[in-house]
Amino acid sequence: MVLVIGNGLKGVSVFTGPAITNVHTIEKPRHSLHQRHLLISSTRSPLVKDHELAVINFGIIEKIVLDNLANHLGFTYEIVPPRDIMSTGFLQRNGSWTGTTGQLQRREVDMCVTMSVASSGKANIVDISYPVVYADSAILIPFPTENSRIWSETSSFQVPAWIAILVTFIATVLVSWIIFRVSSSRLGAKAPNLSYWFIFYFGLWTSQGVTPRGSSTPFRIVCCASLFGIYIAVNYFTATYTSFLSTPVFKTAVNSVEDLANSATVKTLLNKGSSTEELIMSSSDPALRKLAAQMRRYPERRIVNTLTVHDISNIIQENTALIMAESNAVSLIETSYKINHKCLVTLAEKTFLSRPQGFTYPKNSPIAKSIDYHLLLMHQAGLIQYAERTAKSENRCRVSDLANAQAHKIAPLGQKEMSGSFVILGLGVAISFFTFLVELIVAKMKKAFGRK
Repeated sequence: MVLVIGNGLKGVSVFTGPAITNVHTIEKPRHSLHQRHLLISSTRSPLVKDHELAVINFGIIEKIVLDNLANHLGFTYEIVPPRDIMSTGFLQRNGSWTGTTGQLQRREVDMCVTMSVASSGKANIVDISYPVVYADSAILIPFPTENSRIWSETSSFQVPAWIAILVTFIATVLVSWIIFRVSSSRLGAKAPNLSYWFIFYFGLWTSQGVTPRGSSTPFRIVCCASLFGIYIAVNYFTATYTSFLSTPVFKTAVNSVEDLANSATVKTLLNKGSSTEELIMSSSDPALRKLAAQMRRYPERRIVNTLTVHDISNIIQENTALIMAESNAVSLIETSYKINHKCLVTLAEKTFLSRPQGFTYPKNSPIAKSIDYHLLLMHQAGLIQYAERTAKSENRCRVSDLANAQAHKIAPLGQKEMSGSFVILGLGVAISFFTFLVELIVAKMKKAFGRK
């Protein structure tokens, strides 16, 4: 976003994107906030001095922006958190609102700095400021456990590799049969049939140690080529197999909001009274409508203590998913990691609902124009971007990042990783023993028929 503020003009022109897509004019405010003392509502730490509240990214941004506004406009402030619910609130049956929206409705405070999105349901009660930040919604889910690799080793060979091995085996059998057939016809001897060569090379490839009856040079060349092909196949498998085992395999419960809406096992959780809940409950999007129907069917899944729990992993248990702003979710993941020293929660790979977040005022508040005007100035000066960078924390429990990082390490192969190797070895022994029995039975049958 590019913001251009005109000097000496009546208002401020706002340009979005590479071309002008939306222009509105905000008159330079005449209402002064100098030496005023404002009552400001907030629900987030560090503005709210409550040790039970988790410090999240939005809370840090709100404090930095508010302190800059106070210093520049010359006002002082006092934080007045809502007494009923620590969120933007929800509409009650009597027409009143709870949370920060209720404070604004009753005009108990001058403004609320808990960032939220514009809502048609609150349009007659509150006004929203110029956007402070833009935020995506994300899905907080339990960190997935690593999948078993017992049967997954066969995927190390892709379909073309298996086809190449089969073609090599058939070609080796045919070439050996043709060579011996031609050589034997010249010498007037009887050549082994095609089934003999099939059993011979099958036994050779399964480590049966079958010895050739002939000793001609062409036959030895074919054997040499066959063994060389096995050598290449084994080395290809070893390299692919090692790389495969070095990369963790995780399967998350859901990857997107569509997965969550269509899941019959994962329970959706929402922050009661949050702007995310309000948007989902009133959305016409098919996936969000399904989630809204679930919330109406199971109202107990709307939780009120998301930011007051010591560790978010106590809420995000198996087969549950919590929807909230991505920035705040990353903060909760970081807190959980510091407490447990391991990843217990993470985010689904796909985010959704990118929305502008702003402050709110009572309807027709006299201070709204002053705050909006200076928010624009802060955007132009880069102070909002500075606040975002200061508050930003990295998601160290992102599944894709952990898998990619592990793939570039030389990981030792332990019992867990090598469990599939023992399965493959057991299958090989079983095939080898079966081949031995077949050869033994064929030999006995030939011997019995020969006596007759």
